[in-house]
Amino acid sequence: MSADAPDPSGHPSRYPSPYRTGLAGRCPRCGQGRLFAGFLKVAPRCERCGLDLSREDAGDGAVPFLILLIGAIGVGFGMIFLLGFDWSVWATLFVTVPLIAILTLASIPKAKGLLIALQFVNKAGDTGHNTFDADD
Repeated sequence: MSADAPDPSGHPSRYPSPYRTGLAGRCPRCGQGRLFAGFLKVAPRCERCGLDLSREDAGDGAVPFLILLIGAIGVGFGMIFLLGFDWSVWATLFVTVPLIAILTLASIPKAKGLLIALQFVNKAGDTGHNTFDADD
């Protein structure tokens, strides 16, 4: 979705898709600048458009969703290995624990970026009010 494409409600959108920018770890306003300065540390400002990101902190908002989703995947694979393939408990743990760790580490930045982008586009914040600049 481009910045001028209508959103599903028919109104033109000022911002790029929050799904595209959030999952890519890009600025929710311009879609170009980096959202993160480290693995999970939000950059203080977008280097492209200057959006102040210093007050934005999605915190652990995405983690409960990931716990449920990745936990279900891990338990599902564990049950398949234990009951379907008759693996030992140690072999199952040897495979499923790294799988869960890798999936978690790969998805936390994407989920946090998506949460921040959705908060920006919807003018919401984790504190109950808009945490971004008032002129956006």
